[in-house]
Amino acid sequence: MGKDSYALATGLFMATLIISIVVIVNWLGDDQRQTQTYVATTRDSVTGLKTGSTVYYRGIDVGKVSAVRFDTNNPSMIVVPIEVDNTVRLNRGVYATLEYQGVTGLTQIALKDSGDNPEPLPSGGSPDTRIPIKPSLIDRLSVAGEDTVKETHELVLRLNQLLDKNNIQQMKQILTNIEAATSQFSALQNSADKALTQVPALTADARHALSEVNELTGEFKQLSQQIRQELTVLSRQSGDLMQTGASVGQQLLQTTMPRANTLMLQMQATIHRFDRVATMLETDPQAFLLGAEPLSPGPGEPGFKASQ
Repeated sequence: MGKDSYALATGLFMATLIISIVVIVNWLGDDQRQTQTYVATTRDSVTGLKTGSTVYYRGIDVGKVSAVRFDTNNPSMIVVPIEVDNTVRLNRGVYATLEYQGVTGLTQIALKDSGDNPEPLPSGGSPDTRIPIKPSLIDRLSVAGEDTVKETHELVLRLNQLLDKNNIQQMKQILTNIEAATSQFSALQNSADKALTQVPALTADARHALSEVNELTGEFKQLSQQIRQELTVLSRQSGDLMQTGASVGQQLLQTTMPRANTLMLQMQATIHRFDRVATMLETDPQAFLLGAEPLSPGPGEPGFKASQ
């Protein structure tokens, strides 16, 4: 038993020594590692994240979480100071997500670069240099799953409301109406097929009518040209006739009318003479055969006799 106790004590001592050496080496390595402090913030839950959790940048271990606490100025905000290797250069396009470590339930921080802002990010954790913690793919899927469950539940409720007795009766009536409309549509389709069979004949008639219309249009164009030519000739003849009428009018005014006036005067004198002859024949018919009696001499003429 003494040898077994000695061997057990020796084994425990060696195990303790090895563990102590490993812890010292890790502690010395962390102390020699130069780091700079950044602060990540979020309003969501950080379940599984604790002090000492690993910080990865693009898949590489670059630091540790130094604390997880609420912001003293804004209690709804959670701040997570992280110590990042001094050789790593972060820019303002960096954001953080929480990733689970297998089935342990622990969480690590993964830093990612969106590439939107390549400006270098200063360290120190001031409010304008804090790194936002965005929901991971699993968180988004979880939220989307909850929303899907809610929408599915609401959809089921609506379906239950839709499939009540009254609505089912109405749906049956609608299906009956649809069936009747389908039969009418079939009859209409048959009528349309018959009408379509007549379309070629109608097309041929339409083409024939169009050809006749084209011929009629050609004849109308020829007739229009002839009418234009005749109207041109008529306008010319009208112009000549107007000129002739103007010259005839001038001749009537200048020559014919004066002659006519002279002739009228002569005719009036002749008529007066005929009137005198007719009067003489009425008063003395013998004068037409024997001639007119000489007039008695007047005073101062030969043979004048004064009345007694």
